Amino acid sequence: MRKGQSAVEYLLIIVAVLIVIGISVHYLRGTTRNVPYYNQLVLDPLIFKNATADYGDVKIEAHLVDNGDGTYKVEYKIWALKASVRKAQLALVCFNKPPDVAGYQVITHEGPLEPVNYWANYWTPVPEEYFPCEIRFYIWKD
Repeated sequence: MRKGQSAVEYLLIIVAVLIVIGISVHYLRGTTRNVPYYNQLVLDPLIFKNATADYGDVKIEAHLVDNGDGTYKVEYKIWALKASVRKAQLALVCFNKPPDVAGYQVITHEGPLEPVNYWANYWTPVPEEYFPCEIRFYIWKD
């Protein structure tokens, strides 16, 4: 064995390991793009009329608007603050299924939503006796 031969072999092994790590990171970045953020915001006219989920680069705001007839309009905004959002899905889930709620099915927004901008929508009317409700949402970022 010549002097310095093992140092060259170690260098080649280090280079091979770095290449494998680089390929792994590149692959994992592509797969994490398809994993959404999931969270829930709870709303109740007596306790929580407003709720916010702030991730720093994306923010979700929700609040109740009193219709004056014992029902509430549930509004939300999805803010793209520092990162682009490519898709969002939201569902309103209340204590039992309120009758005649407009848009009670899952609401889907598709992007791209570039910073600084937002998507907004609402569900109405939700009778007071069906609260508390929660907004369940999935957010896919770029």
